[in-house]
Amino acid sequence: MSAVILELSKYRRMPAHLERIRRPRKKLYYLGTHSYSGMPGNSWNTKYWIKRVGGGHEWELYCTAEGYGRQKVLYGVYNPVELIEYFEGVQFEIDADFFDSIGIPIGESVFNLDEYR
Repeated sequence: MSAVILELSKYRRMPAHLERIRRPRKKLYYLGTHSYSGMPGNSWNTKYWIKRVGGGHEWELYCTAEGYGRQKVLYGVYNPVELIEYFEGVQFEIDADFFDSIGIPIGESVFNLDEYR
């Protein structure tokens, strides 16, 4: 029998636990509609959703594709960096605060060091 007893109050302050409870529990996020246009008569709309897989280490990208109507089609599985690069590549603007709120840090953070002294 083990003689090691862990106090739950110490567990709640562990960085791994604090990181896990900081993430929202929601897994599927609707990002909005993106309009593409080329020459006249060559334009379409795509709706985007992302779904957290594996605790936020990977994300599934769903979109509406031409020929499928309103059905969500799995476009691929991306890590957070690849997901941000994909949206930058198709020029779909998403606020950095939104990514931060769902657990994907983007950009730089500014901390007030006086709070930690």
